[in-house]
Amino acid sequence: MPQSVVKNASEIVEMDLDGGGKIRWLITHRDGAKNFSMRLITLPKEKSTPNHSHDYEHEIFVLEGDGEAQLDDKIIPVGKDSFLFIPGGSQHTIRAKDDMKLICVVPVNVAVKMLGP
Repeated sequence: MPQSVVKNASEIVEMDLDGGGKIRWLITHRDGAKNFSMRLITLPKEKSTPNHSHDYEHEIFVLEGDGEAQLDDKIIPVGKDSFLFIPGGSQHTIRAKDDMKLICVVPVNVAVKMLGP
């Protein structure tokens, strides 16, 4: 049975994202997670996540800042306490108007694929 994990985000290596943002993989398979991985994404003012799509859904919660989400052909304002459900296959990006912090949850197999075993 996996053990509980408690850490601070500052302990996790921050990685660059295309578009100018940063990502920290907070909880992954390496912590014993079997279903979901949780990521912290920071977007400095005027930066974005990559404009992309993939076959898996994910959920995003905006902790801080204001910006806009482009979901397929729609542009929607997002800010603190906004949350997004992005289905698999949807073209998407988030652009920061102010510095932003986001929590993003994805299936654990995404972390395995991107980070390795």
